[in-house]
Amino acid sequence: MKKIITAIVARIIIYPLAIGVLFSLYIFILYIFPKRSVSPFTPKQWAMEYQDVAFTTRDGLKLKGWFIPNKKSNKVIIVCHGYPMDKGDVLGVTEFFARGYNLLYFDFRAMGKSQGRISTSGWREKEDFLSAVRFLKAKGFSDIGAFGFSMGGAAIFLANSPDIKCIVSDSSYAALEAAVKVIFKNFGFLQDPLIKMVNLWARLFLRFDLNSAAPVKYIAGMKIPILLIHCQTDTHIPFTQALQLHQANPQSQLLLIREGDHGESVLSAEYEPRILKFFRDNL
Repeated sequence: MKKIITAIVARIIIYPLAIGVLFSLYIFILYIFPKRSVSPFTPKQWAMEYQDVAFTTRDGLKLKGWFIPNKKSNKVIIVCHGYPMDKGDVLGVTEFFARGYNLLYFDFRAMGKSQGRISTSGWREKEDFLSAVRFLKAKGFSDIGAFGFSMGGAAIFLANSPDIKCIVSDSSYAALEAAVKVIFKNFGFLQDPLIKMVNLWARLFLRFDLNSAAPVKYIAGMKIPILLIHCQTDTHIPFTQALQLHQANPQSQLLLIREGDHGESVLSAEYEPRILKFFRDNL
């Protein structure tokens, strides 16, 4: 009888629990070791002169990037790509910045041509952004703006650099835990336990808590101009994340695009003129 009860308990509780633990670990590993994407695009495709540049983070990683000079301007914008892409992925939708500004594109750690093996979806990437800021300051720039898509926007907020004059964030999450929640949105009552397991792996292996990677905690104290952009039909990062960021900093501007999924805000006719006006007014 005891053997029967043990077998039933194993099938009902232990086996599913073990499967859940292993599945959460699999998802965790899948996301922290992204497959590298190296876009075939360079500024040459848009007839722009550029320089291949590199700079090193404080934890010793060499990041690769492009500096696109504008001789008519002493202002510069750092352009940050999303997960798990590279700098070339956002080039085609941000090249219009070059009309009035110097530009710096770079690959985050573990992505594109930069060094590193592990991605933390914004937490350690904040150091990559700060390294980009130091690189530009060493070149003599003081009027520095930032544009970030998705993880790139989150990294900018998490970095909270006092050297940044204004920020445009397109489709950033407000809290990494909420972004992870979307991954398990179809798992019903298992969603919360799986998220807790992923958070446990993050603490054990990466020494950070998902709750720490929360741009909403940083944006609240920011006094600089901020423009938040998000598609209302985004299935990867719900637009409610943008609402949370805006509520945390009511002085920020909010542009909600009625249609489009993650990364499709650029298709809106409002996108380019609204961003250019924002940088003209604030940088």
